[in-house]
Amino acid sequence: MIDRALFGLPGIKRILIALACFSAVESLVILGQAWSLGSAITDLWRGNPVSDQFLWIALFLFCFIGIQVVRFLMDRMLDRYAFQQADSLRQSLLQTIFSLGVEVVQVSGTGNTTTLLLEGVEQVETYLRLVLHKMIRLAIIPFFMLIPIFILDWVSGVILVALFPFIILYMVLLGRTAQERAAKQHRQFKLLSNHFIDTLRGIDTLKLFGVSKRHGKSIFTMSERFRKATIRTLRVATLSSAVLDLFATLSVAAVAIMLGLRLLDGSLVLFPALTVLILAPEYFKTIREFAADYHASLDGRNALSSILKMLAKASEDTNHDSGIDAPPCHIPAWSADSRLDVDNLSFCYDEFEALNDVSFSVSGLKKIGVIGTSGAGKSTLIHLLSGF
Repeated sequence: MIDRALFGLPGIKRILIALACFSAVESLVILGQAWSLGSAITDLWRGNPVSDQFLWIALFLFCFIGIQVVRFLMDRMLDRYAFQQADSLRQSLLQTIFSLGVEVVQVSGTGNTTTLLLEGVEQVETYLRLVLHKMIRLAIIPFFMLIPIFILDWVSGVILVALFPFIILYMVLLGRTAQERAAKQHRQFKLLSNHFIDTLRGIDTLKLFGVSKRHGKSIFTMSERFRKATIRTLRVATLSSAVLDLFATLSVAAVAIMLGLRLLDGSLVLFPALTVLILAPEYFKTIREFAADYHASLDGRNALSSILKMLAKASEDTNHDSGIDAPPCHIPAWSADSRLDVDNLSFCYDEFEALNDVSFSVSGLKKIGVIGTSGAGKSTLIHLLSGF
C-alpha cells in the first residue's frame, strides 16, 4: 500500500508532521471520550442520580464533537494536498508528452497514456487521500491507546500487544498476494486501453476489409481477460477483509472474556474494565481501516508508479539525447508569410534507410497531406520536422 515514491513528493514532510499532530490530538480526544463514558456508566451503576453525571456527559459530547472536527480538518488538508500533487503530476505528464512528442506515447501506448492522464491521475489523488491518513493513524493511535490500557489493566494490554503482530503478519502475507493480483489487473487494463484505441483508429479499415466481426472476438477476449483479473483481485480483497474483521473481533472478544472473568471473581472493578473494553475496538479500528482501504489504493499506487516511470524515462532520454550544454531551440509562430524549405533530407535507422533525399517547400497557411504506404517514412518525416 505504501510506495517509497510518496516520500519524494514535494511538501510530504510537512504533511506527515501535520497528520501526526492531528492523530495525536484525535487519540487524546478518543481517550477522553472513553474515560467520560466509563465514569458516567460506573457512577450510574453505583446508584448515583443522572443529574450528577452532567459534567461527564458534557465531556463526552465535547470529545465526540472534537473527534469530528479533527477528522474534518485532517480530511480537508489531505484533499487540498492530494489535489495539488495530482494536478502537478498531470501538468508534468502533459508537458513531457508535448515536449518529447509521440516517442513517449509510442513506448507506453496511446490508450495507456490517455488512461493515465484521465483516470490514472484521479486514482493517484484518491491514493494520496487514503494512504497518508491511514498510515499515520496506524502508527500513532494504537500506541496512545495502549498507554491507558496498561495503566488500567496490564493483562488486557498484554493480550492486545500479543495479538497485534499476528494481524500485521497476516496483512503482509495476504497483501503480497493482493498486490500481485492488482499488478496483473493493471497490466491487463493497459493492454485493454491500447487495444481499444487501436480499434477505434482502425475501425474503418476493418470494415473495408470485412474483418470487423472477426476482430470483435479479439475485443471480447481482451475484455474477458481484464474481467477475470478484476474478479481475482476482488476475491482476494473480500476474503482478506472478512478474515481481518474476524481476527479483530475475536481479539476484542478475548479481552472482553478476560475482563468478565476477573469481574466475576472480584479481582477487577467496573471502571477500568469498562474503559478498557471501550478502548479495545479503537485499538484495532485503525488497522481494520488500513486493511479495508488497502485494495482500494492499489490502483492508485500502480498508476503513480507508471506515471513516475514515464516521467523518469522521458527525463533520461532528454538528458541523453540533448546533452547538458545543448542550447534551447525557439521556433517562431507560423504565419501567412512563413516558409519552410527541406533540401535532400535523409534519415537512416540501424537496419534500413527511412528517408532518402526528400525535398519540398511549404509557404503560407495550408493543409498538407503526407501520403505513402506503410513503412514509407511518413512518421519519420513528421518526427524530424517536429524535432523529435
